[in-house]
Amino acid sequence: MKNCVWLMTLFVCCAFALMPSPSYAQMRVLSEQQLDAIVTTKLENCSTQGAKPNSGRIDAASIIPIINAREFPTDRVAKTLHGIWQGRVFGDDKDLSIDYFWMVDTKNNEGLIIALRNGKQTVAVPRDVAAAPKLTFLLCAREGYVPSTTPMIHEFVKVADSIDDAPRILEKATGVKFSKERPSLSDLWQGLLASRYFESMPAIAFAGALFKPIQIKRVANAAGPAGLSLQWDAEYRGGGSTTSIRYTIGKPMIGVEHGEFVGTTTKSGDYLVSSTGNGKIWKVEASVTTSDSTTSEKGSRSAFPVICYDLAFDKVVLGPLK
Repeated sequence: MKNCVWLMTLFVCCAFALMPSPSYAQMRVLSEQQLDAIVTTKLENCSTQGAKPNSGRIDAASIIPIINAREFPTDRVAKTLHGIWQGRVFGDDKDLSIDYFWMVDTKNNEGLIIALRNGKQTVAVPRDVAAAPKLTFLLCAREGYVPSTTPMIHEFVKVADSIDDAPRILEKATGVKFSKERPSLSDLWQGLLASRYFESMPAIAFAGALFKPIQIKRVANAAGPAGLSLQWDAEYRGGGSTTSIRYTIGKPMIGVEHGEFVGTTTKSGDYLVSSTGNGKIWKVEASVTTSDSTTSEKGSRSAFPVICYDLAFDKVVLGPLK
């Protein structure tokens, strides 16, 4: 409605040879500095979401207006996501040394992620981190927040545009050998399960997930350029004595991750932003099950939930796009 009001104001002012006040116009068009702040994820963002914590007020400069919004092809987003990403965590001292990486195959619409708190690092950070695409997830500490009371950023930096090296990386990190030639990410996941890897206590904290299918879709907006939605079903496994999410050894946690993004362009490149006021915030909805999930004749998953997780990420940013 605010955008419609702005357009109506513009029409009326032009018809009667009047101009909006400079302060009002400035609120509707963001500067390069403001756009850079939106696409840059910092822990400090948690304290600047509103005038007061949990006040519900939103900084107008954190919302991308129509004039600064851009539409990007889904194929371009898929190209950016496809490859291998190295993960890092900021804000939680316990997680700073985790072996964290994510392999994404958008050609087969699947992804595989591994996190091990073992002090090692299988995938190296690229030398030119500033120019590499990043996918960042901001989690602010709020009342009733699970799994942490500490603000955190999970940042993934792209290190390769292909997944050809995925089997070697996974073997080095987990010690599991894969005999199939040119395995898919689903094949690698099934190999981990067959080896009972997630039941072997490979680290004091460990987790992994298979994301399938990955769905990238255009989202039409009531006004302005179209946005974009990302969604994937997920099967999570993990355990250890220091995990924030209490995995049940040998049992899957089944869920879905999803969000909607608004695109924009800065001097650093093209970005997608999901946050309050920009698309729909990223959510993880999952449940721990009492037994392995089964697939019905209609293809839907079924399980018996014991513990449910419903996490909302305050800000997710992808870019610069390839």
